[in-house]
Amino acid sequence: MTKVALLFIGATLVVGCSSTAPAGSTPKAARGSPSAVTRSPAAPAKTLASVTEVPPGLRMLPSSGVGPATFAYGCGSVSPYDTGVACGHWRLLTRDGALWYLPEALGDYWDGVEDDTAPLAISPDGLRVAYFQAHDGQLVVRELASGAITPMRYTPTWDAGRNYPTELKFLGAGWLLVSDVVLAEVDEKGEQRGHHKVKEMIAKVTTGEIREAPEGVIGVDETGTRFTTETATDTGVRLQTTGGPAHHIVVRQLNNELTLEGFIAKDGLAFDLAPRGFAVCGDGDIRPDKLVTVDLRTGKNRSVVTPKLPKDVGRGWGIGWLNPREVLVGVIRNQPGDDTIEETYALDILTGDARRTGRIDRERLQARDPGLIPDGEEAVGGYLETSPDRAARKKTVPLKRGSCG
Repeated sequence: MTKVALLFIGATLVVGCSSTAPAGSTPKAARGSPSAVTRSPAAPAKTLASVTEVPPGLRMLPSSGVGPATFAYGCGSVSPYDTGVACGHWRLLTRDGALWYLPEALGDYWDGVEDDTAPLAISPDGLRVAYFQAHDGQLVVRELASGAITPMRYTPTWDAGRNYPTELKFLGAGWLLVSDVVLAEVDEKGEQRGHHKVKEMIAKVTTGEIREAPEGVIGVDETGTRFTTETATDTGVRLQTTGGPAHHIVVRQLNNELTLEGFIAKDGLAFDLAPRGFAVCGDGDIRPDKLVTVDLRTGKNRSVVTPKLPKDVGRGWGIGWLNPREVLVGVIRNQPGDDTIEETYALDILTGDARRTGRIDRERLQARDPGLIPDGEEAVGGYLETSPDRAARKKTVPLKRGSCG
């Protein structure tokens, strides 16, 4: 499960993000030419709560004229019989501090057996959002400024009422990554045969064209044909570009090379904020220890620096590239009395210098949205910066939690 965390700077609200990603596996080669698939609309899943009015403190997302988004969140799991809670649909925060309600995007739902939340994604520049439409289950990409909606030619491998994709994520220049979990077969005795598998696809956001992608993909070029993948091994991480050599990345300064799983790629580089030791959902020393940057063309480390984060930081994780010189990371700082504070920092990949860019103010968000319930799903975006000049930047940026929460 995930939980909501709010960052507040000045008049701008930006909220933290948490996600659970499927474990990486040995990547498969990308398959041939694009496969465009026309999808028959699926029957919409039943929302957890019947919402007929806009919840207090929120406004309906207008058809156009919306500024860049920074964060979206769902209310969280509630009893399907609790119709008094103003929940069921995604909320969207924009850079100007506005809080919008999105009933057109399928959010929390109940299929008669279990509750879940259909995914939503925000592009790194905040100009687009991707979601499944509530009325027909169609995956679409919406441009917030113009209001243009482009259907993605995507056929799911899951039951629209129960098993939604593990992840929607904007990737590369103009592509949306869709990760499906293909469920293992079950025999007549109800026993599972084999393991669940992850099927990766990318969709071109301007046309809806669909292409298959290799498992573990972390980057794609503008043409949608050259992928960078990441695979965890017992002695490090294997990064590979389609049609090129596989690079086995090991950082000797780390106590356990397995901690390197989690690179984020962009424009020929990849970075990872690696902890001191291997952790399985909290076990081990997971304090941030090294910021590792790798040149994807050569497989060589461009830099390995110690991030200059506060001494009370207990864990950290990468979010994305802010600009060619800096990356954005999220951290949890330990406070007296078992309290914690979640913040975001921009880290210089060559020096490790850190500047704080945001801090949580969860109570402020809950005051604006009385229907908010802890442990809801979250999406993050709108954090890109174009210049590495520190003096000119005072933007807020979102926060993303790790996968063991």
